[in-house]
Amino acid sequence: MKNERRDFVEALLAGDQGESFHIVNRLRETQSRLSIYHNLVTPAMYDIGRLWEENKISVADEHLATGVCDFVLSQTEFDLVQKPLSSKKPKAMFFSIADEWHQLGIKMVSILFKEHGWNVRYLNANLPQDHALNNAKVWKPDLIGMSISLAYRAPDLSGYIEAFEKLPSKPAIMIGGRVMANYNLSSIVSHNTLVMKDLPELNDWLIMNKQNRRDGINAKSNTTSLY
Repeated sequence: MKNERRDFVEALLAGDQGESFHIVNRLRETQSRLSIYHNLVTPAMYDIGRLWEENKISVADEHLATGVCDFVLSQTEFDLVQKPLSSKKPKAMFFSIADEWHQLGIKMVSILFKEHGWNVRYLNANLPQDHALNNAKVWKPDLIGMSISLAYRAPDLSGYIEAFEKLPSKPAIMIGGRVMANYNLSSIVSHNTLVMKDLPELNDWLIMNKQNRRDGINAKSNTTSLY
């Protein structure tokens, strides 16, 4: 996807929603969401971040590109949101922690969860701990996923994890983000925390989890499918 990546970056920086969507939509004819997210969208946004770090584009340019990419991601999940939510499906809640404004990664994660049959609440970026906790108490998700991209925000993560692990509903806790590929957070997260370094690892977990849930349902009720 080298050429598509270059063209996608150019379209994002130009603020061209139509061309950006066209590039992704054309790839959807032959590529999975996972492939497009991992091999096109993620590296393209890293390219844009690097251009900003090198002062080759402005903050406004970076924000424009992010906004267009957010729009394109929303289009890729359109077919997944046509059906009403089912109470039989597991629930997952996603957000970026307080003062973390990077939301595209956790948005892609939330869409992949939808693709694998989960009910999803995507709460966007910069969500304070108390608001996240209150939402979890009311909705009682089976899994709570958090994103962190800035290394100096890592200590804040432990407070979220500790609070969620005390919930009576005992949700699984998952964390991911760019920082995971470069830092060892074992001193911050608990041994029960699921740490995802990239989207392929996440997708493998989703496949395994879905099969485990199916096996559990089949063993209890002789059904052939979870849904």
